[in-house]
Amino acid sequence: MRKFLVATSAIAIAFTSQPALAQDNQDESTEAERAGGLNVITVTAQRREESLQDAAIPINAVSGEELERTGVVDVTQLNKVAPALYVPESGGANVGYFIRGVGNFANNGYTNPAVAFNLDGVYIGRPSSTVASFLDVNRVEVLKGPQGTLYGRNATGGAVNVIPNTPRLGVLEGSVSAQYGNYDAIETTGVVNLPMGDRVAARLAGTYSERDGYYDDGTGAKEDLALRGQLFFEISPAADIRLSADYSTQKGTGPGIDIDGVYTFAPFTPDATVPNWQFIAAPASVREPFTGLFAPQSLEFIEDNATAAPLYSPVTGYDYPYRDDEYWGINAEFNLDLGAADLVVIPAYRRSELDNQFNGAPFKAGINQDTAEQFSIEGRLSGDTGPLEWLLGAYYFDESVEGLNSYNQFSTVSFQDFATDTESVAVFARASFSVTEDFRVVGGIRYTDESRSIDALSISTTGVCLIEPEFGPPSCPQVPTIPVGLTLQESLAQLDPSLFPAGSPLDSPVPYGAFPYGPFGAMGPQALLINTPTQIVRSSGDDEITWRAALEYDVTPDNLVYASFETGFRAGGFNLTFGQEEYDPEYIDAYTIGSKNSFFDNRLQLNFEAFYWDYSGQQLAALGVDDRGNNSFYTRNVGQSSIKGAEIDFQALLTETTLLRGGVQYLDATYDSFVYDQVDLSDDTDPPNFLTPITGCDYTQNLGAQRSFTIDCSGKPALNAPDWTINLGVQQTFEMRDYEVIATLDGRYRSEREVGFNYLPTGNAGDDVTIDASISLVPYDKGFTASVFVRNLTNESMRSLYQLGAANVASSTFEPPRTFGVRVGYAF
Repeated sequence: MRKFLVATSAIAIAFTSQPALAQDNQDESTEAERAGGLNVITVTAQRREESLQDAAIPINAVSGEELERTGVVDVTQLNKVAPALYVPESGGANVGYFIRGVGNFANNGYTNPAVAFNLDGVYIGRPSSTVASFLDVNRVEVLKGPQGTLYGRNATGGAVNVIPNTPRLGVLEGSVSAQYGNYDAIETTGVVNLPMGDRVAARLAGTYSERDGYYDDGTGAKEDLALRGQLFFEISPAADIRLSADYSTQKGTGPGIDIDGVYTFAPFTPDATVPNWQFIAAPASVREPFTGLFAPQSLEFIEDNATAAPLYSPVTGYDYPYRDDEYWGINAEFNLDLGAADLVVIPAYRRSELDNQFNGAPFKAGINQDTAEQFSIEGRLSGDTGPLEWLLGAYYFDESVEGLNSYNQFSTVSFQDFATDTESVAVFARASFSVTEDFRVVGGIRYTDESRSIDALSISTTGVCLIEPEFGPPSCPQVPTIPVGLTLQESLAQLDPSLFPAGSPLDSPVPYGAFPYGPFGAMGPQALLINTPTQIVRSSGDDEITWRAALEYDVTPDNLVYASFETGFRAGGFNLTFGQEEYDPEYIDAYTIGSKNSFFDNRLQLNFEAFYWDYSGQQLAALGVDDRGNNSFYTRNVGQSSIKGAEIDFQALLTETTLLRGGVQYLDATYDSFVYDQVDLSDDTDPPNFLTPITGCDYTQNLGAQRSFTIDCSGKPALNAPDWTINLGVQQTFEMRDYEVIATLDGRYRSEREVGFNYLPTGNAGDDVTIDASISLVPYDKGFTASVFVRNLTNESMRSLYQLGAANVASSTFEPPRTFGVRVGYAF
């Protein structure tokens, strides 16, 4: 509560969800801008150009200029400008997308995001890379709620549209800039627009950035490169075509993790943290934010307190993480004025190659080597017929992913070799009928037919300790844990052959089954190494009709009210998990009422939105236990939720040089039904409710041929869904002869929120207040620019993800600490 009062009283230290200083790609000014009012941003979220204030949909939008000023260089920072959006990183190239509690913790090669990521009008099936996406950006649009009519494929939670600047005819312009900050952060960027005759123009952009790791152990480091080239041809006054190609790489370590503690088995302990499990908190020297897994004190704490069942060998030998990922794509946009209608065709091809190793959740190592290729084409025909504005469209998407993955958790390893194919076809239509000059009825419909297949081999390798003392758990201190490798052969080849007294699995015609493992004792082998294959060859598909109905009324030319209902669905899919090989589609219905208002000659903008979402069959991808008892990452349908709330944002031009802006979102997101089953790993001789799940939810034990637990998290708040998000801020401009100095003081309050799937009492992120500030020297026309900035001024430690990994080691991933720097540039 103290932080809430600080946030609300410091009215000049936060940031709006809809920044004011946006310009379109051609530097056009509206009459309001020329009259000295607030600048107007043009959006295309409804597949047509309109001002943000005229778009009768739930949307946040921000210009590329403001993104640069506020330090938003990738999607993980977009919560600064879109309070509903959370994008936590979980390791390697895995990022999760949540809008108002709807989303996934991570997206691997065979899962689909709940939030559609669109770059330059192209849906990105594997949204791992955000480097090229945020290069030479014109604007970013964040749409909230299902996008069931105009967007495909699986936009149940919303959509993020990143729109780059495009070539300009007859204009020679460009810019160069360089930035340096703490953590030895370096960034250089160059952009040039080249006229190539009266009807042809090119635009080239590139950026390179690197920094040291945020964590003391060196993790959190990055080295990124992004390039984009575009050509624009005006074929005739009625036809034009734009070609675009981009290339980017991401290197470094990927995000780091901090060790929070270990959950140890404590059966029938009255004061256990959760039933039968006692949390041993790591000492302050380990838990201090940004210490890192590989700090000596962290590794020592884990070795002294954690034991990975069922091998029960020392938990040592974490492999250091790395990233070496590559992405590229080509796309085109063809526009043709047919007189009575306009035709737009967007073909695209993209490819990503991942090669990364990570430790979060605390794995000995997770390795991803995935190659994804996608082809898509979208066509839209639109026009006006009297009072009717209409749009017809068709969409085709074809994606194939081939991957080799390995997830090593010391005693268990999952080796995965998979190939997936997805084909999605959709047709859609939208119409807006003006009943009167001020009142419109809007309708949209989309039919989607998706087919998918998978051909995969998943090998579970498990080390089982056979030494069971009379008192205490099994113990095999002389048996090594399983080495890190991409394949079973690569992993076992690192072991001394003498560890297999009856012969190595590599020497067997079939490397599956149980093999004596470890030094040979008086009673025989100390352990077994068990290799179990799971072949998954399946095909499936879904088809669905989604639709939208809305009413829009212009109370005055500057005041809009609207109400809408929209449906959305996300297709089902496959898991490489024994007993959980498939999951079903999810569905969402969204009700929205809103109002957008401009007052005092557009010197004040005040917008309001109230919403209610009914979510069923909800998919959630997270770490769990498969039906053999092995830890696994998979998607499951957990139930349904009710999501309701309201959002208000404003911006006010108090004087010609003073801008006040802010926003408040209240969110009540609760799981009405959140139920799933988990296998019981206890023996038949163990008493009931003995080896219980590590969860903060209720559960019941199911006794039978296969013991299991039904875990019930119903009534819990949705993940990454704080009740309150408050953004407030001030921007002051000081006018000089040839320059203006722009000073901003921005910040954000977020109430406590759940950031871990297990709802553990140790996994709440708490509330936080962050403050950003900048001072920029900007020429009225072209020339030298300079700025100094600080982000997270108070160095707030903000958890973005909480995970329980191998040996029940709990870890946290943090948003960036305090960063500061200086940026200089020249525009011509």
